[in-house]
Amino acid sequence: MYAEVQKLFARESVTILGLMSGTSADGLDISRVRFTGWDRYPQYEVLSKYTFPYPEAFSLAFRHPLQMTGPEIAHWHMAWGRWTADILQGIGEEYDVVASHGQTLLHQPPDYTLQIGEARCIALTCNKPVICDFRTADVCLGGQGAPLIPIVDEFLLRREKETLVALNMGGIANLTYLPSRQSNSAILAWDTGPANTLIDKTVTDFTKGKENYDNEGRYARSGKVDKQLLSRLLKHPYYERHIPKSAGQEQFGSAYYQALKEDVNPQSIDDWYDLICTLTELTACTIAGDIKNRLPANPPIDKLYASGGGAENLFLMERLQQLLPGTELTKFELPGIDSASKEAFGFAYLGYCFLRDLPGNIPSVTGASKETVLGRIVW
Repeated sequence: MYAEVQKLFARESVTILGLMSGTSADGLDISRVRFTGWDRYPQYEVLSKYTFPYPEAFSLAFRHPLQMTGPEIAHWHMAWGRWTADILQGIGEEYDVVASHGQTLLHQPPDYTLQIGEARCIALTCNKPVICDFRTADVCLGGQGAPLIPIVDEFLLRREKETLVALNMGGIANLTYLPSRQSNSAILAWDTGPANTLIDKTVTDFTKGKENYDNEGRYARSGKVDKQLLSRLLKHPYYERHIPKSAGQEQFGSAYYQALKEDVNPQSIDDWYDLICTLTELTACTIAGDIKNRLPANPPIDKLYASGGGAENLFLMERLQQLLPGTELTKFELPGIDSASKEAFGFAYLGYCFLRDLPGNIPSVTGASKETVLGRIVW
């Protein structure tokens, strides 16, 4: 296998399986991409893409990571690797290497970040090398280890004259500011706060587990915003922190949600609708507020691209457009890459950067002391 791994670094064309499991902890996205080139701007072709929902036990465990013991973390680390290896075996596609993000359980930079999913399980089962552990190097250099997709946004979206923003709304929302190339301005990116994580937890409780997200924002549309509650939620200290910054379960996870639910104590159907509506408004307000208050006013943003599960929430998208009336908001889509598969493509691209010995982080985004190659390879 070592000889085969060495050959990968010398091949101009390489096919990579990008694997992404986000903070929503609802499943595994896979993008199979052929890259051809040597620099940061290769030709690419998306050959196929897949989504595999998590087993219920996975979702239940991964949505409460701060409650796990050490042995439980070790158990799920191996379980994720074995489950993923079985998934890849079942696909039956041709590829050269896997680029696996794993499942984030703990993320508290600059102290630590932890993505589980034993890569050796995948490598030994599938007989393919696996690039993994993408966030650690940036954290070692004093960075946030997140967001990592901005370098992918730069590759896919940055234009010579246009000013763009890429917004990803998974469990946590993050945005990437892409000034025009001719401006020579720095790319900026950070996590704005919760996107779907609190909404999903509320819907799961409201429906007693029958649903785990607000389909098209229908529940939110049926409710009304509790302005007093929204005002209290907006006082969370995370929203006042300076960038670069990143968020996760430590700030907006199960403990935060449980305290919120006990405070609100929803009883009637209307109470639940109002809570879901208020949490949707929280997502919209924090995103729009950061765009208005943290990004340069000039030049104005030409277009805002939205991706992730939140882009499928029609009510949330409507509220964002209403809060950003001068900005063209559109759902992200490129040939072979839609809003749901963008991050899986992104980790395939970061795997390509690893094979080319190219930096995968942007210090102006993460706060790292320097650029560095992200990931390590196992076989």
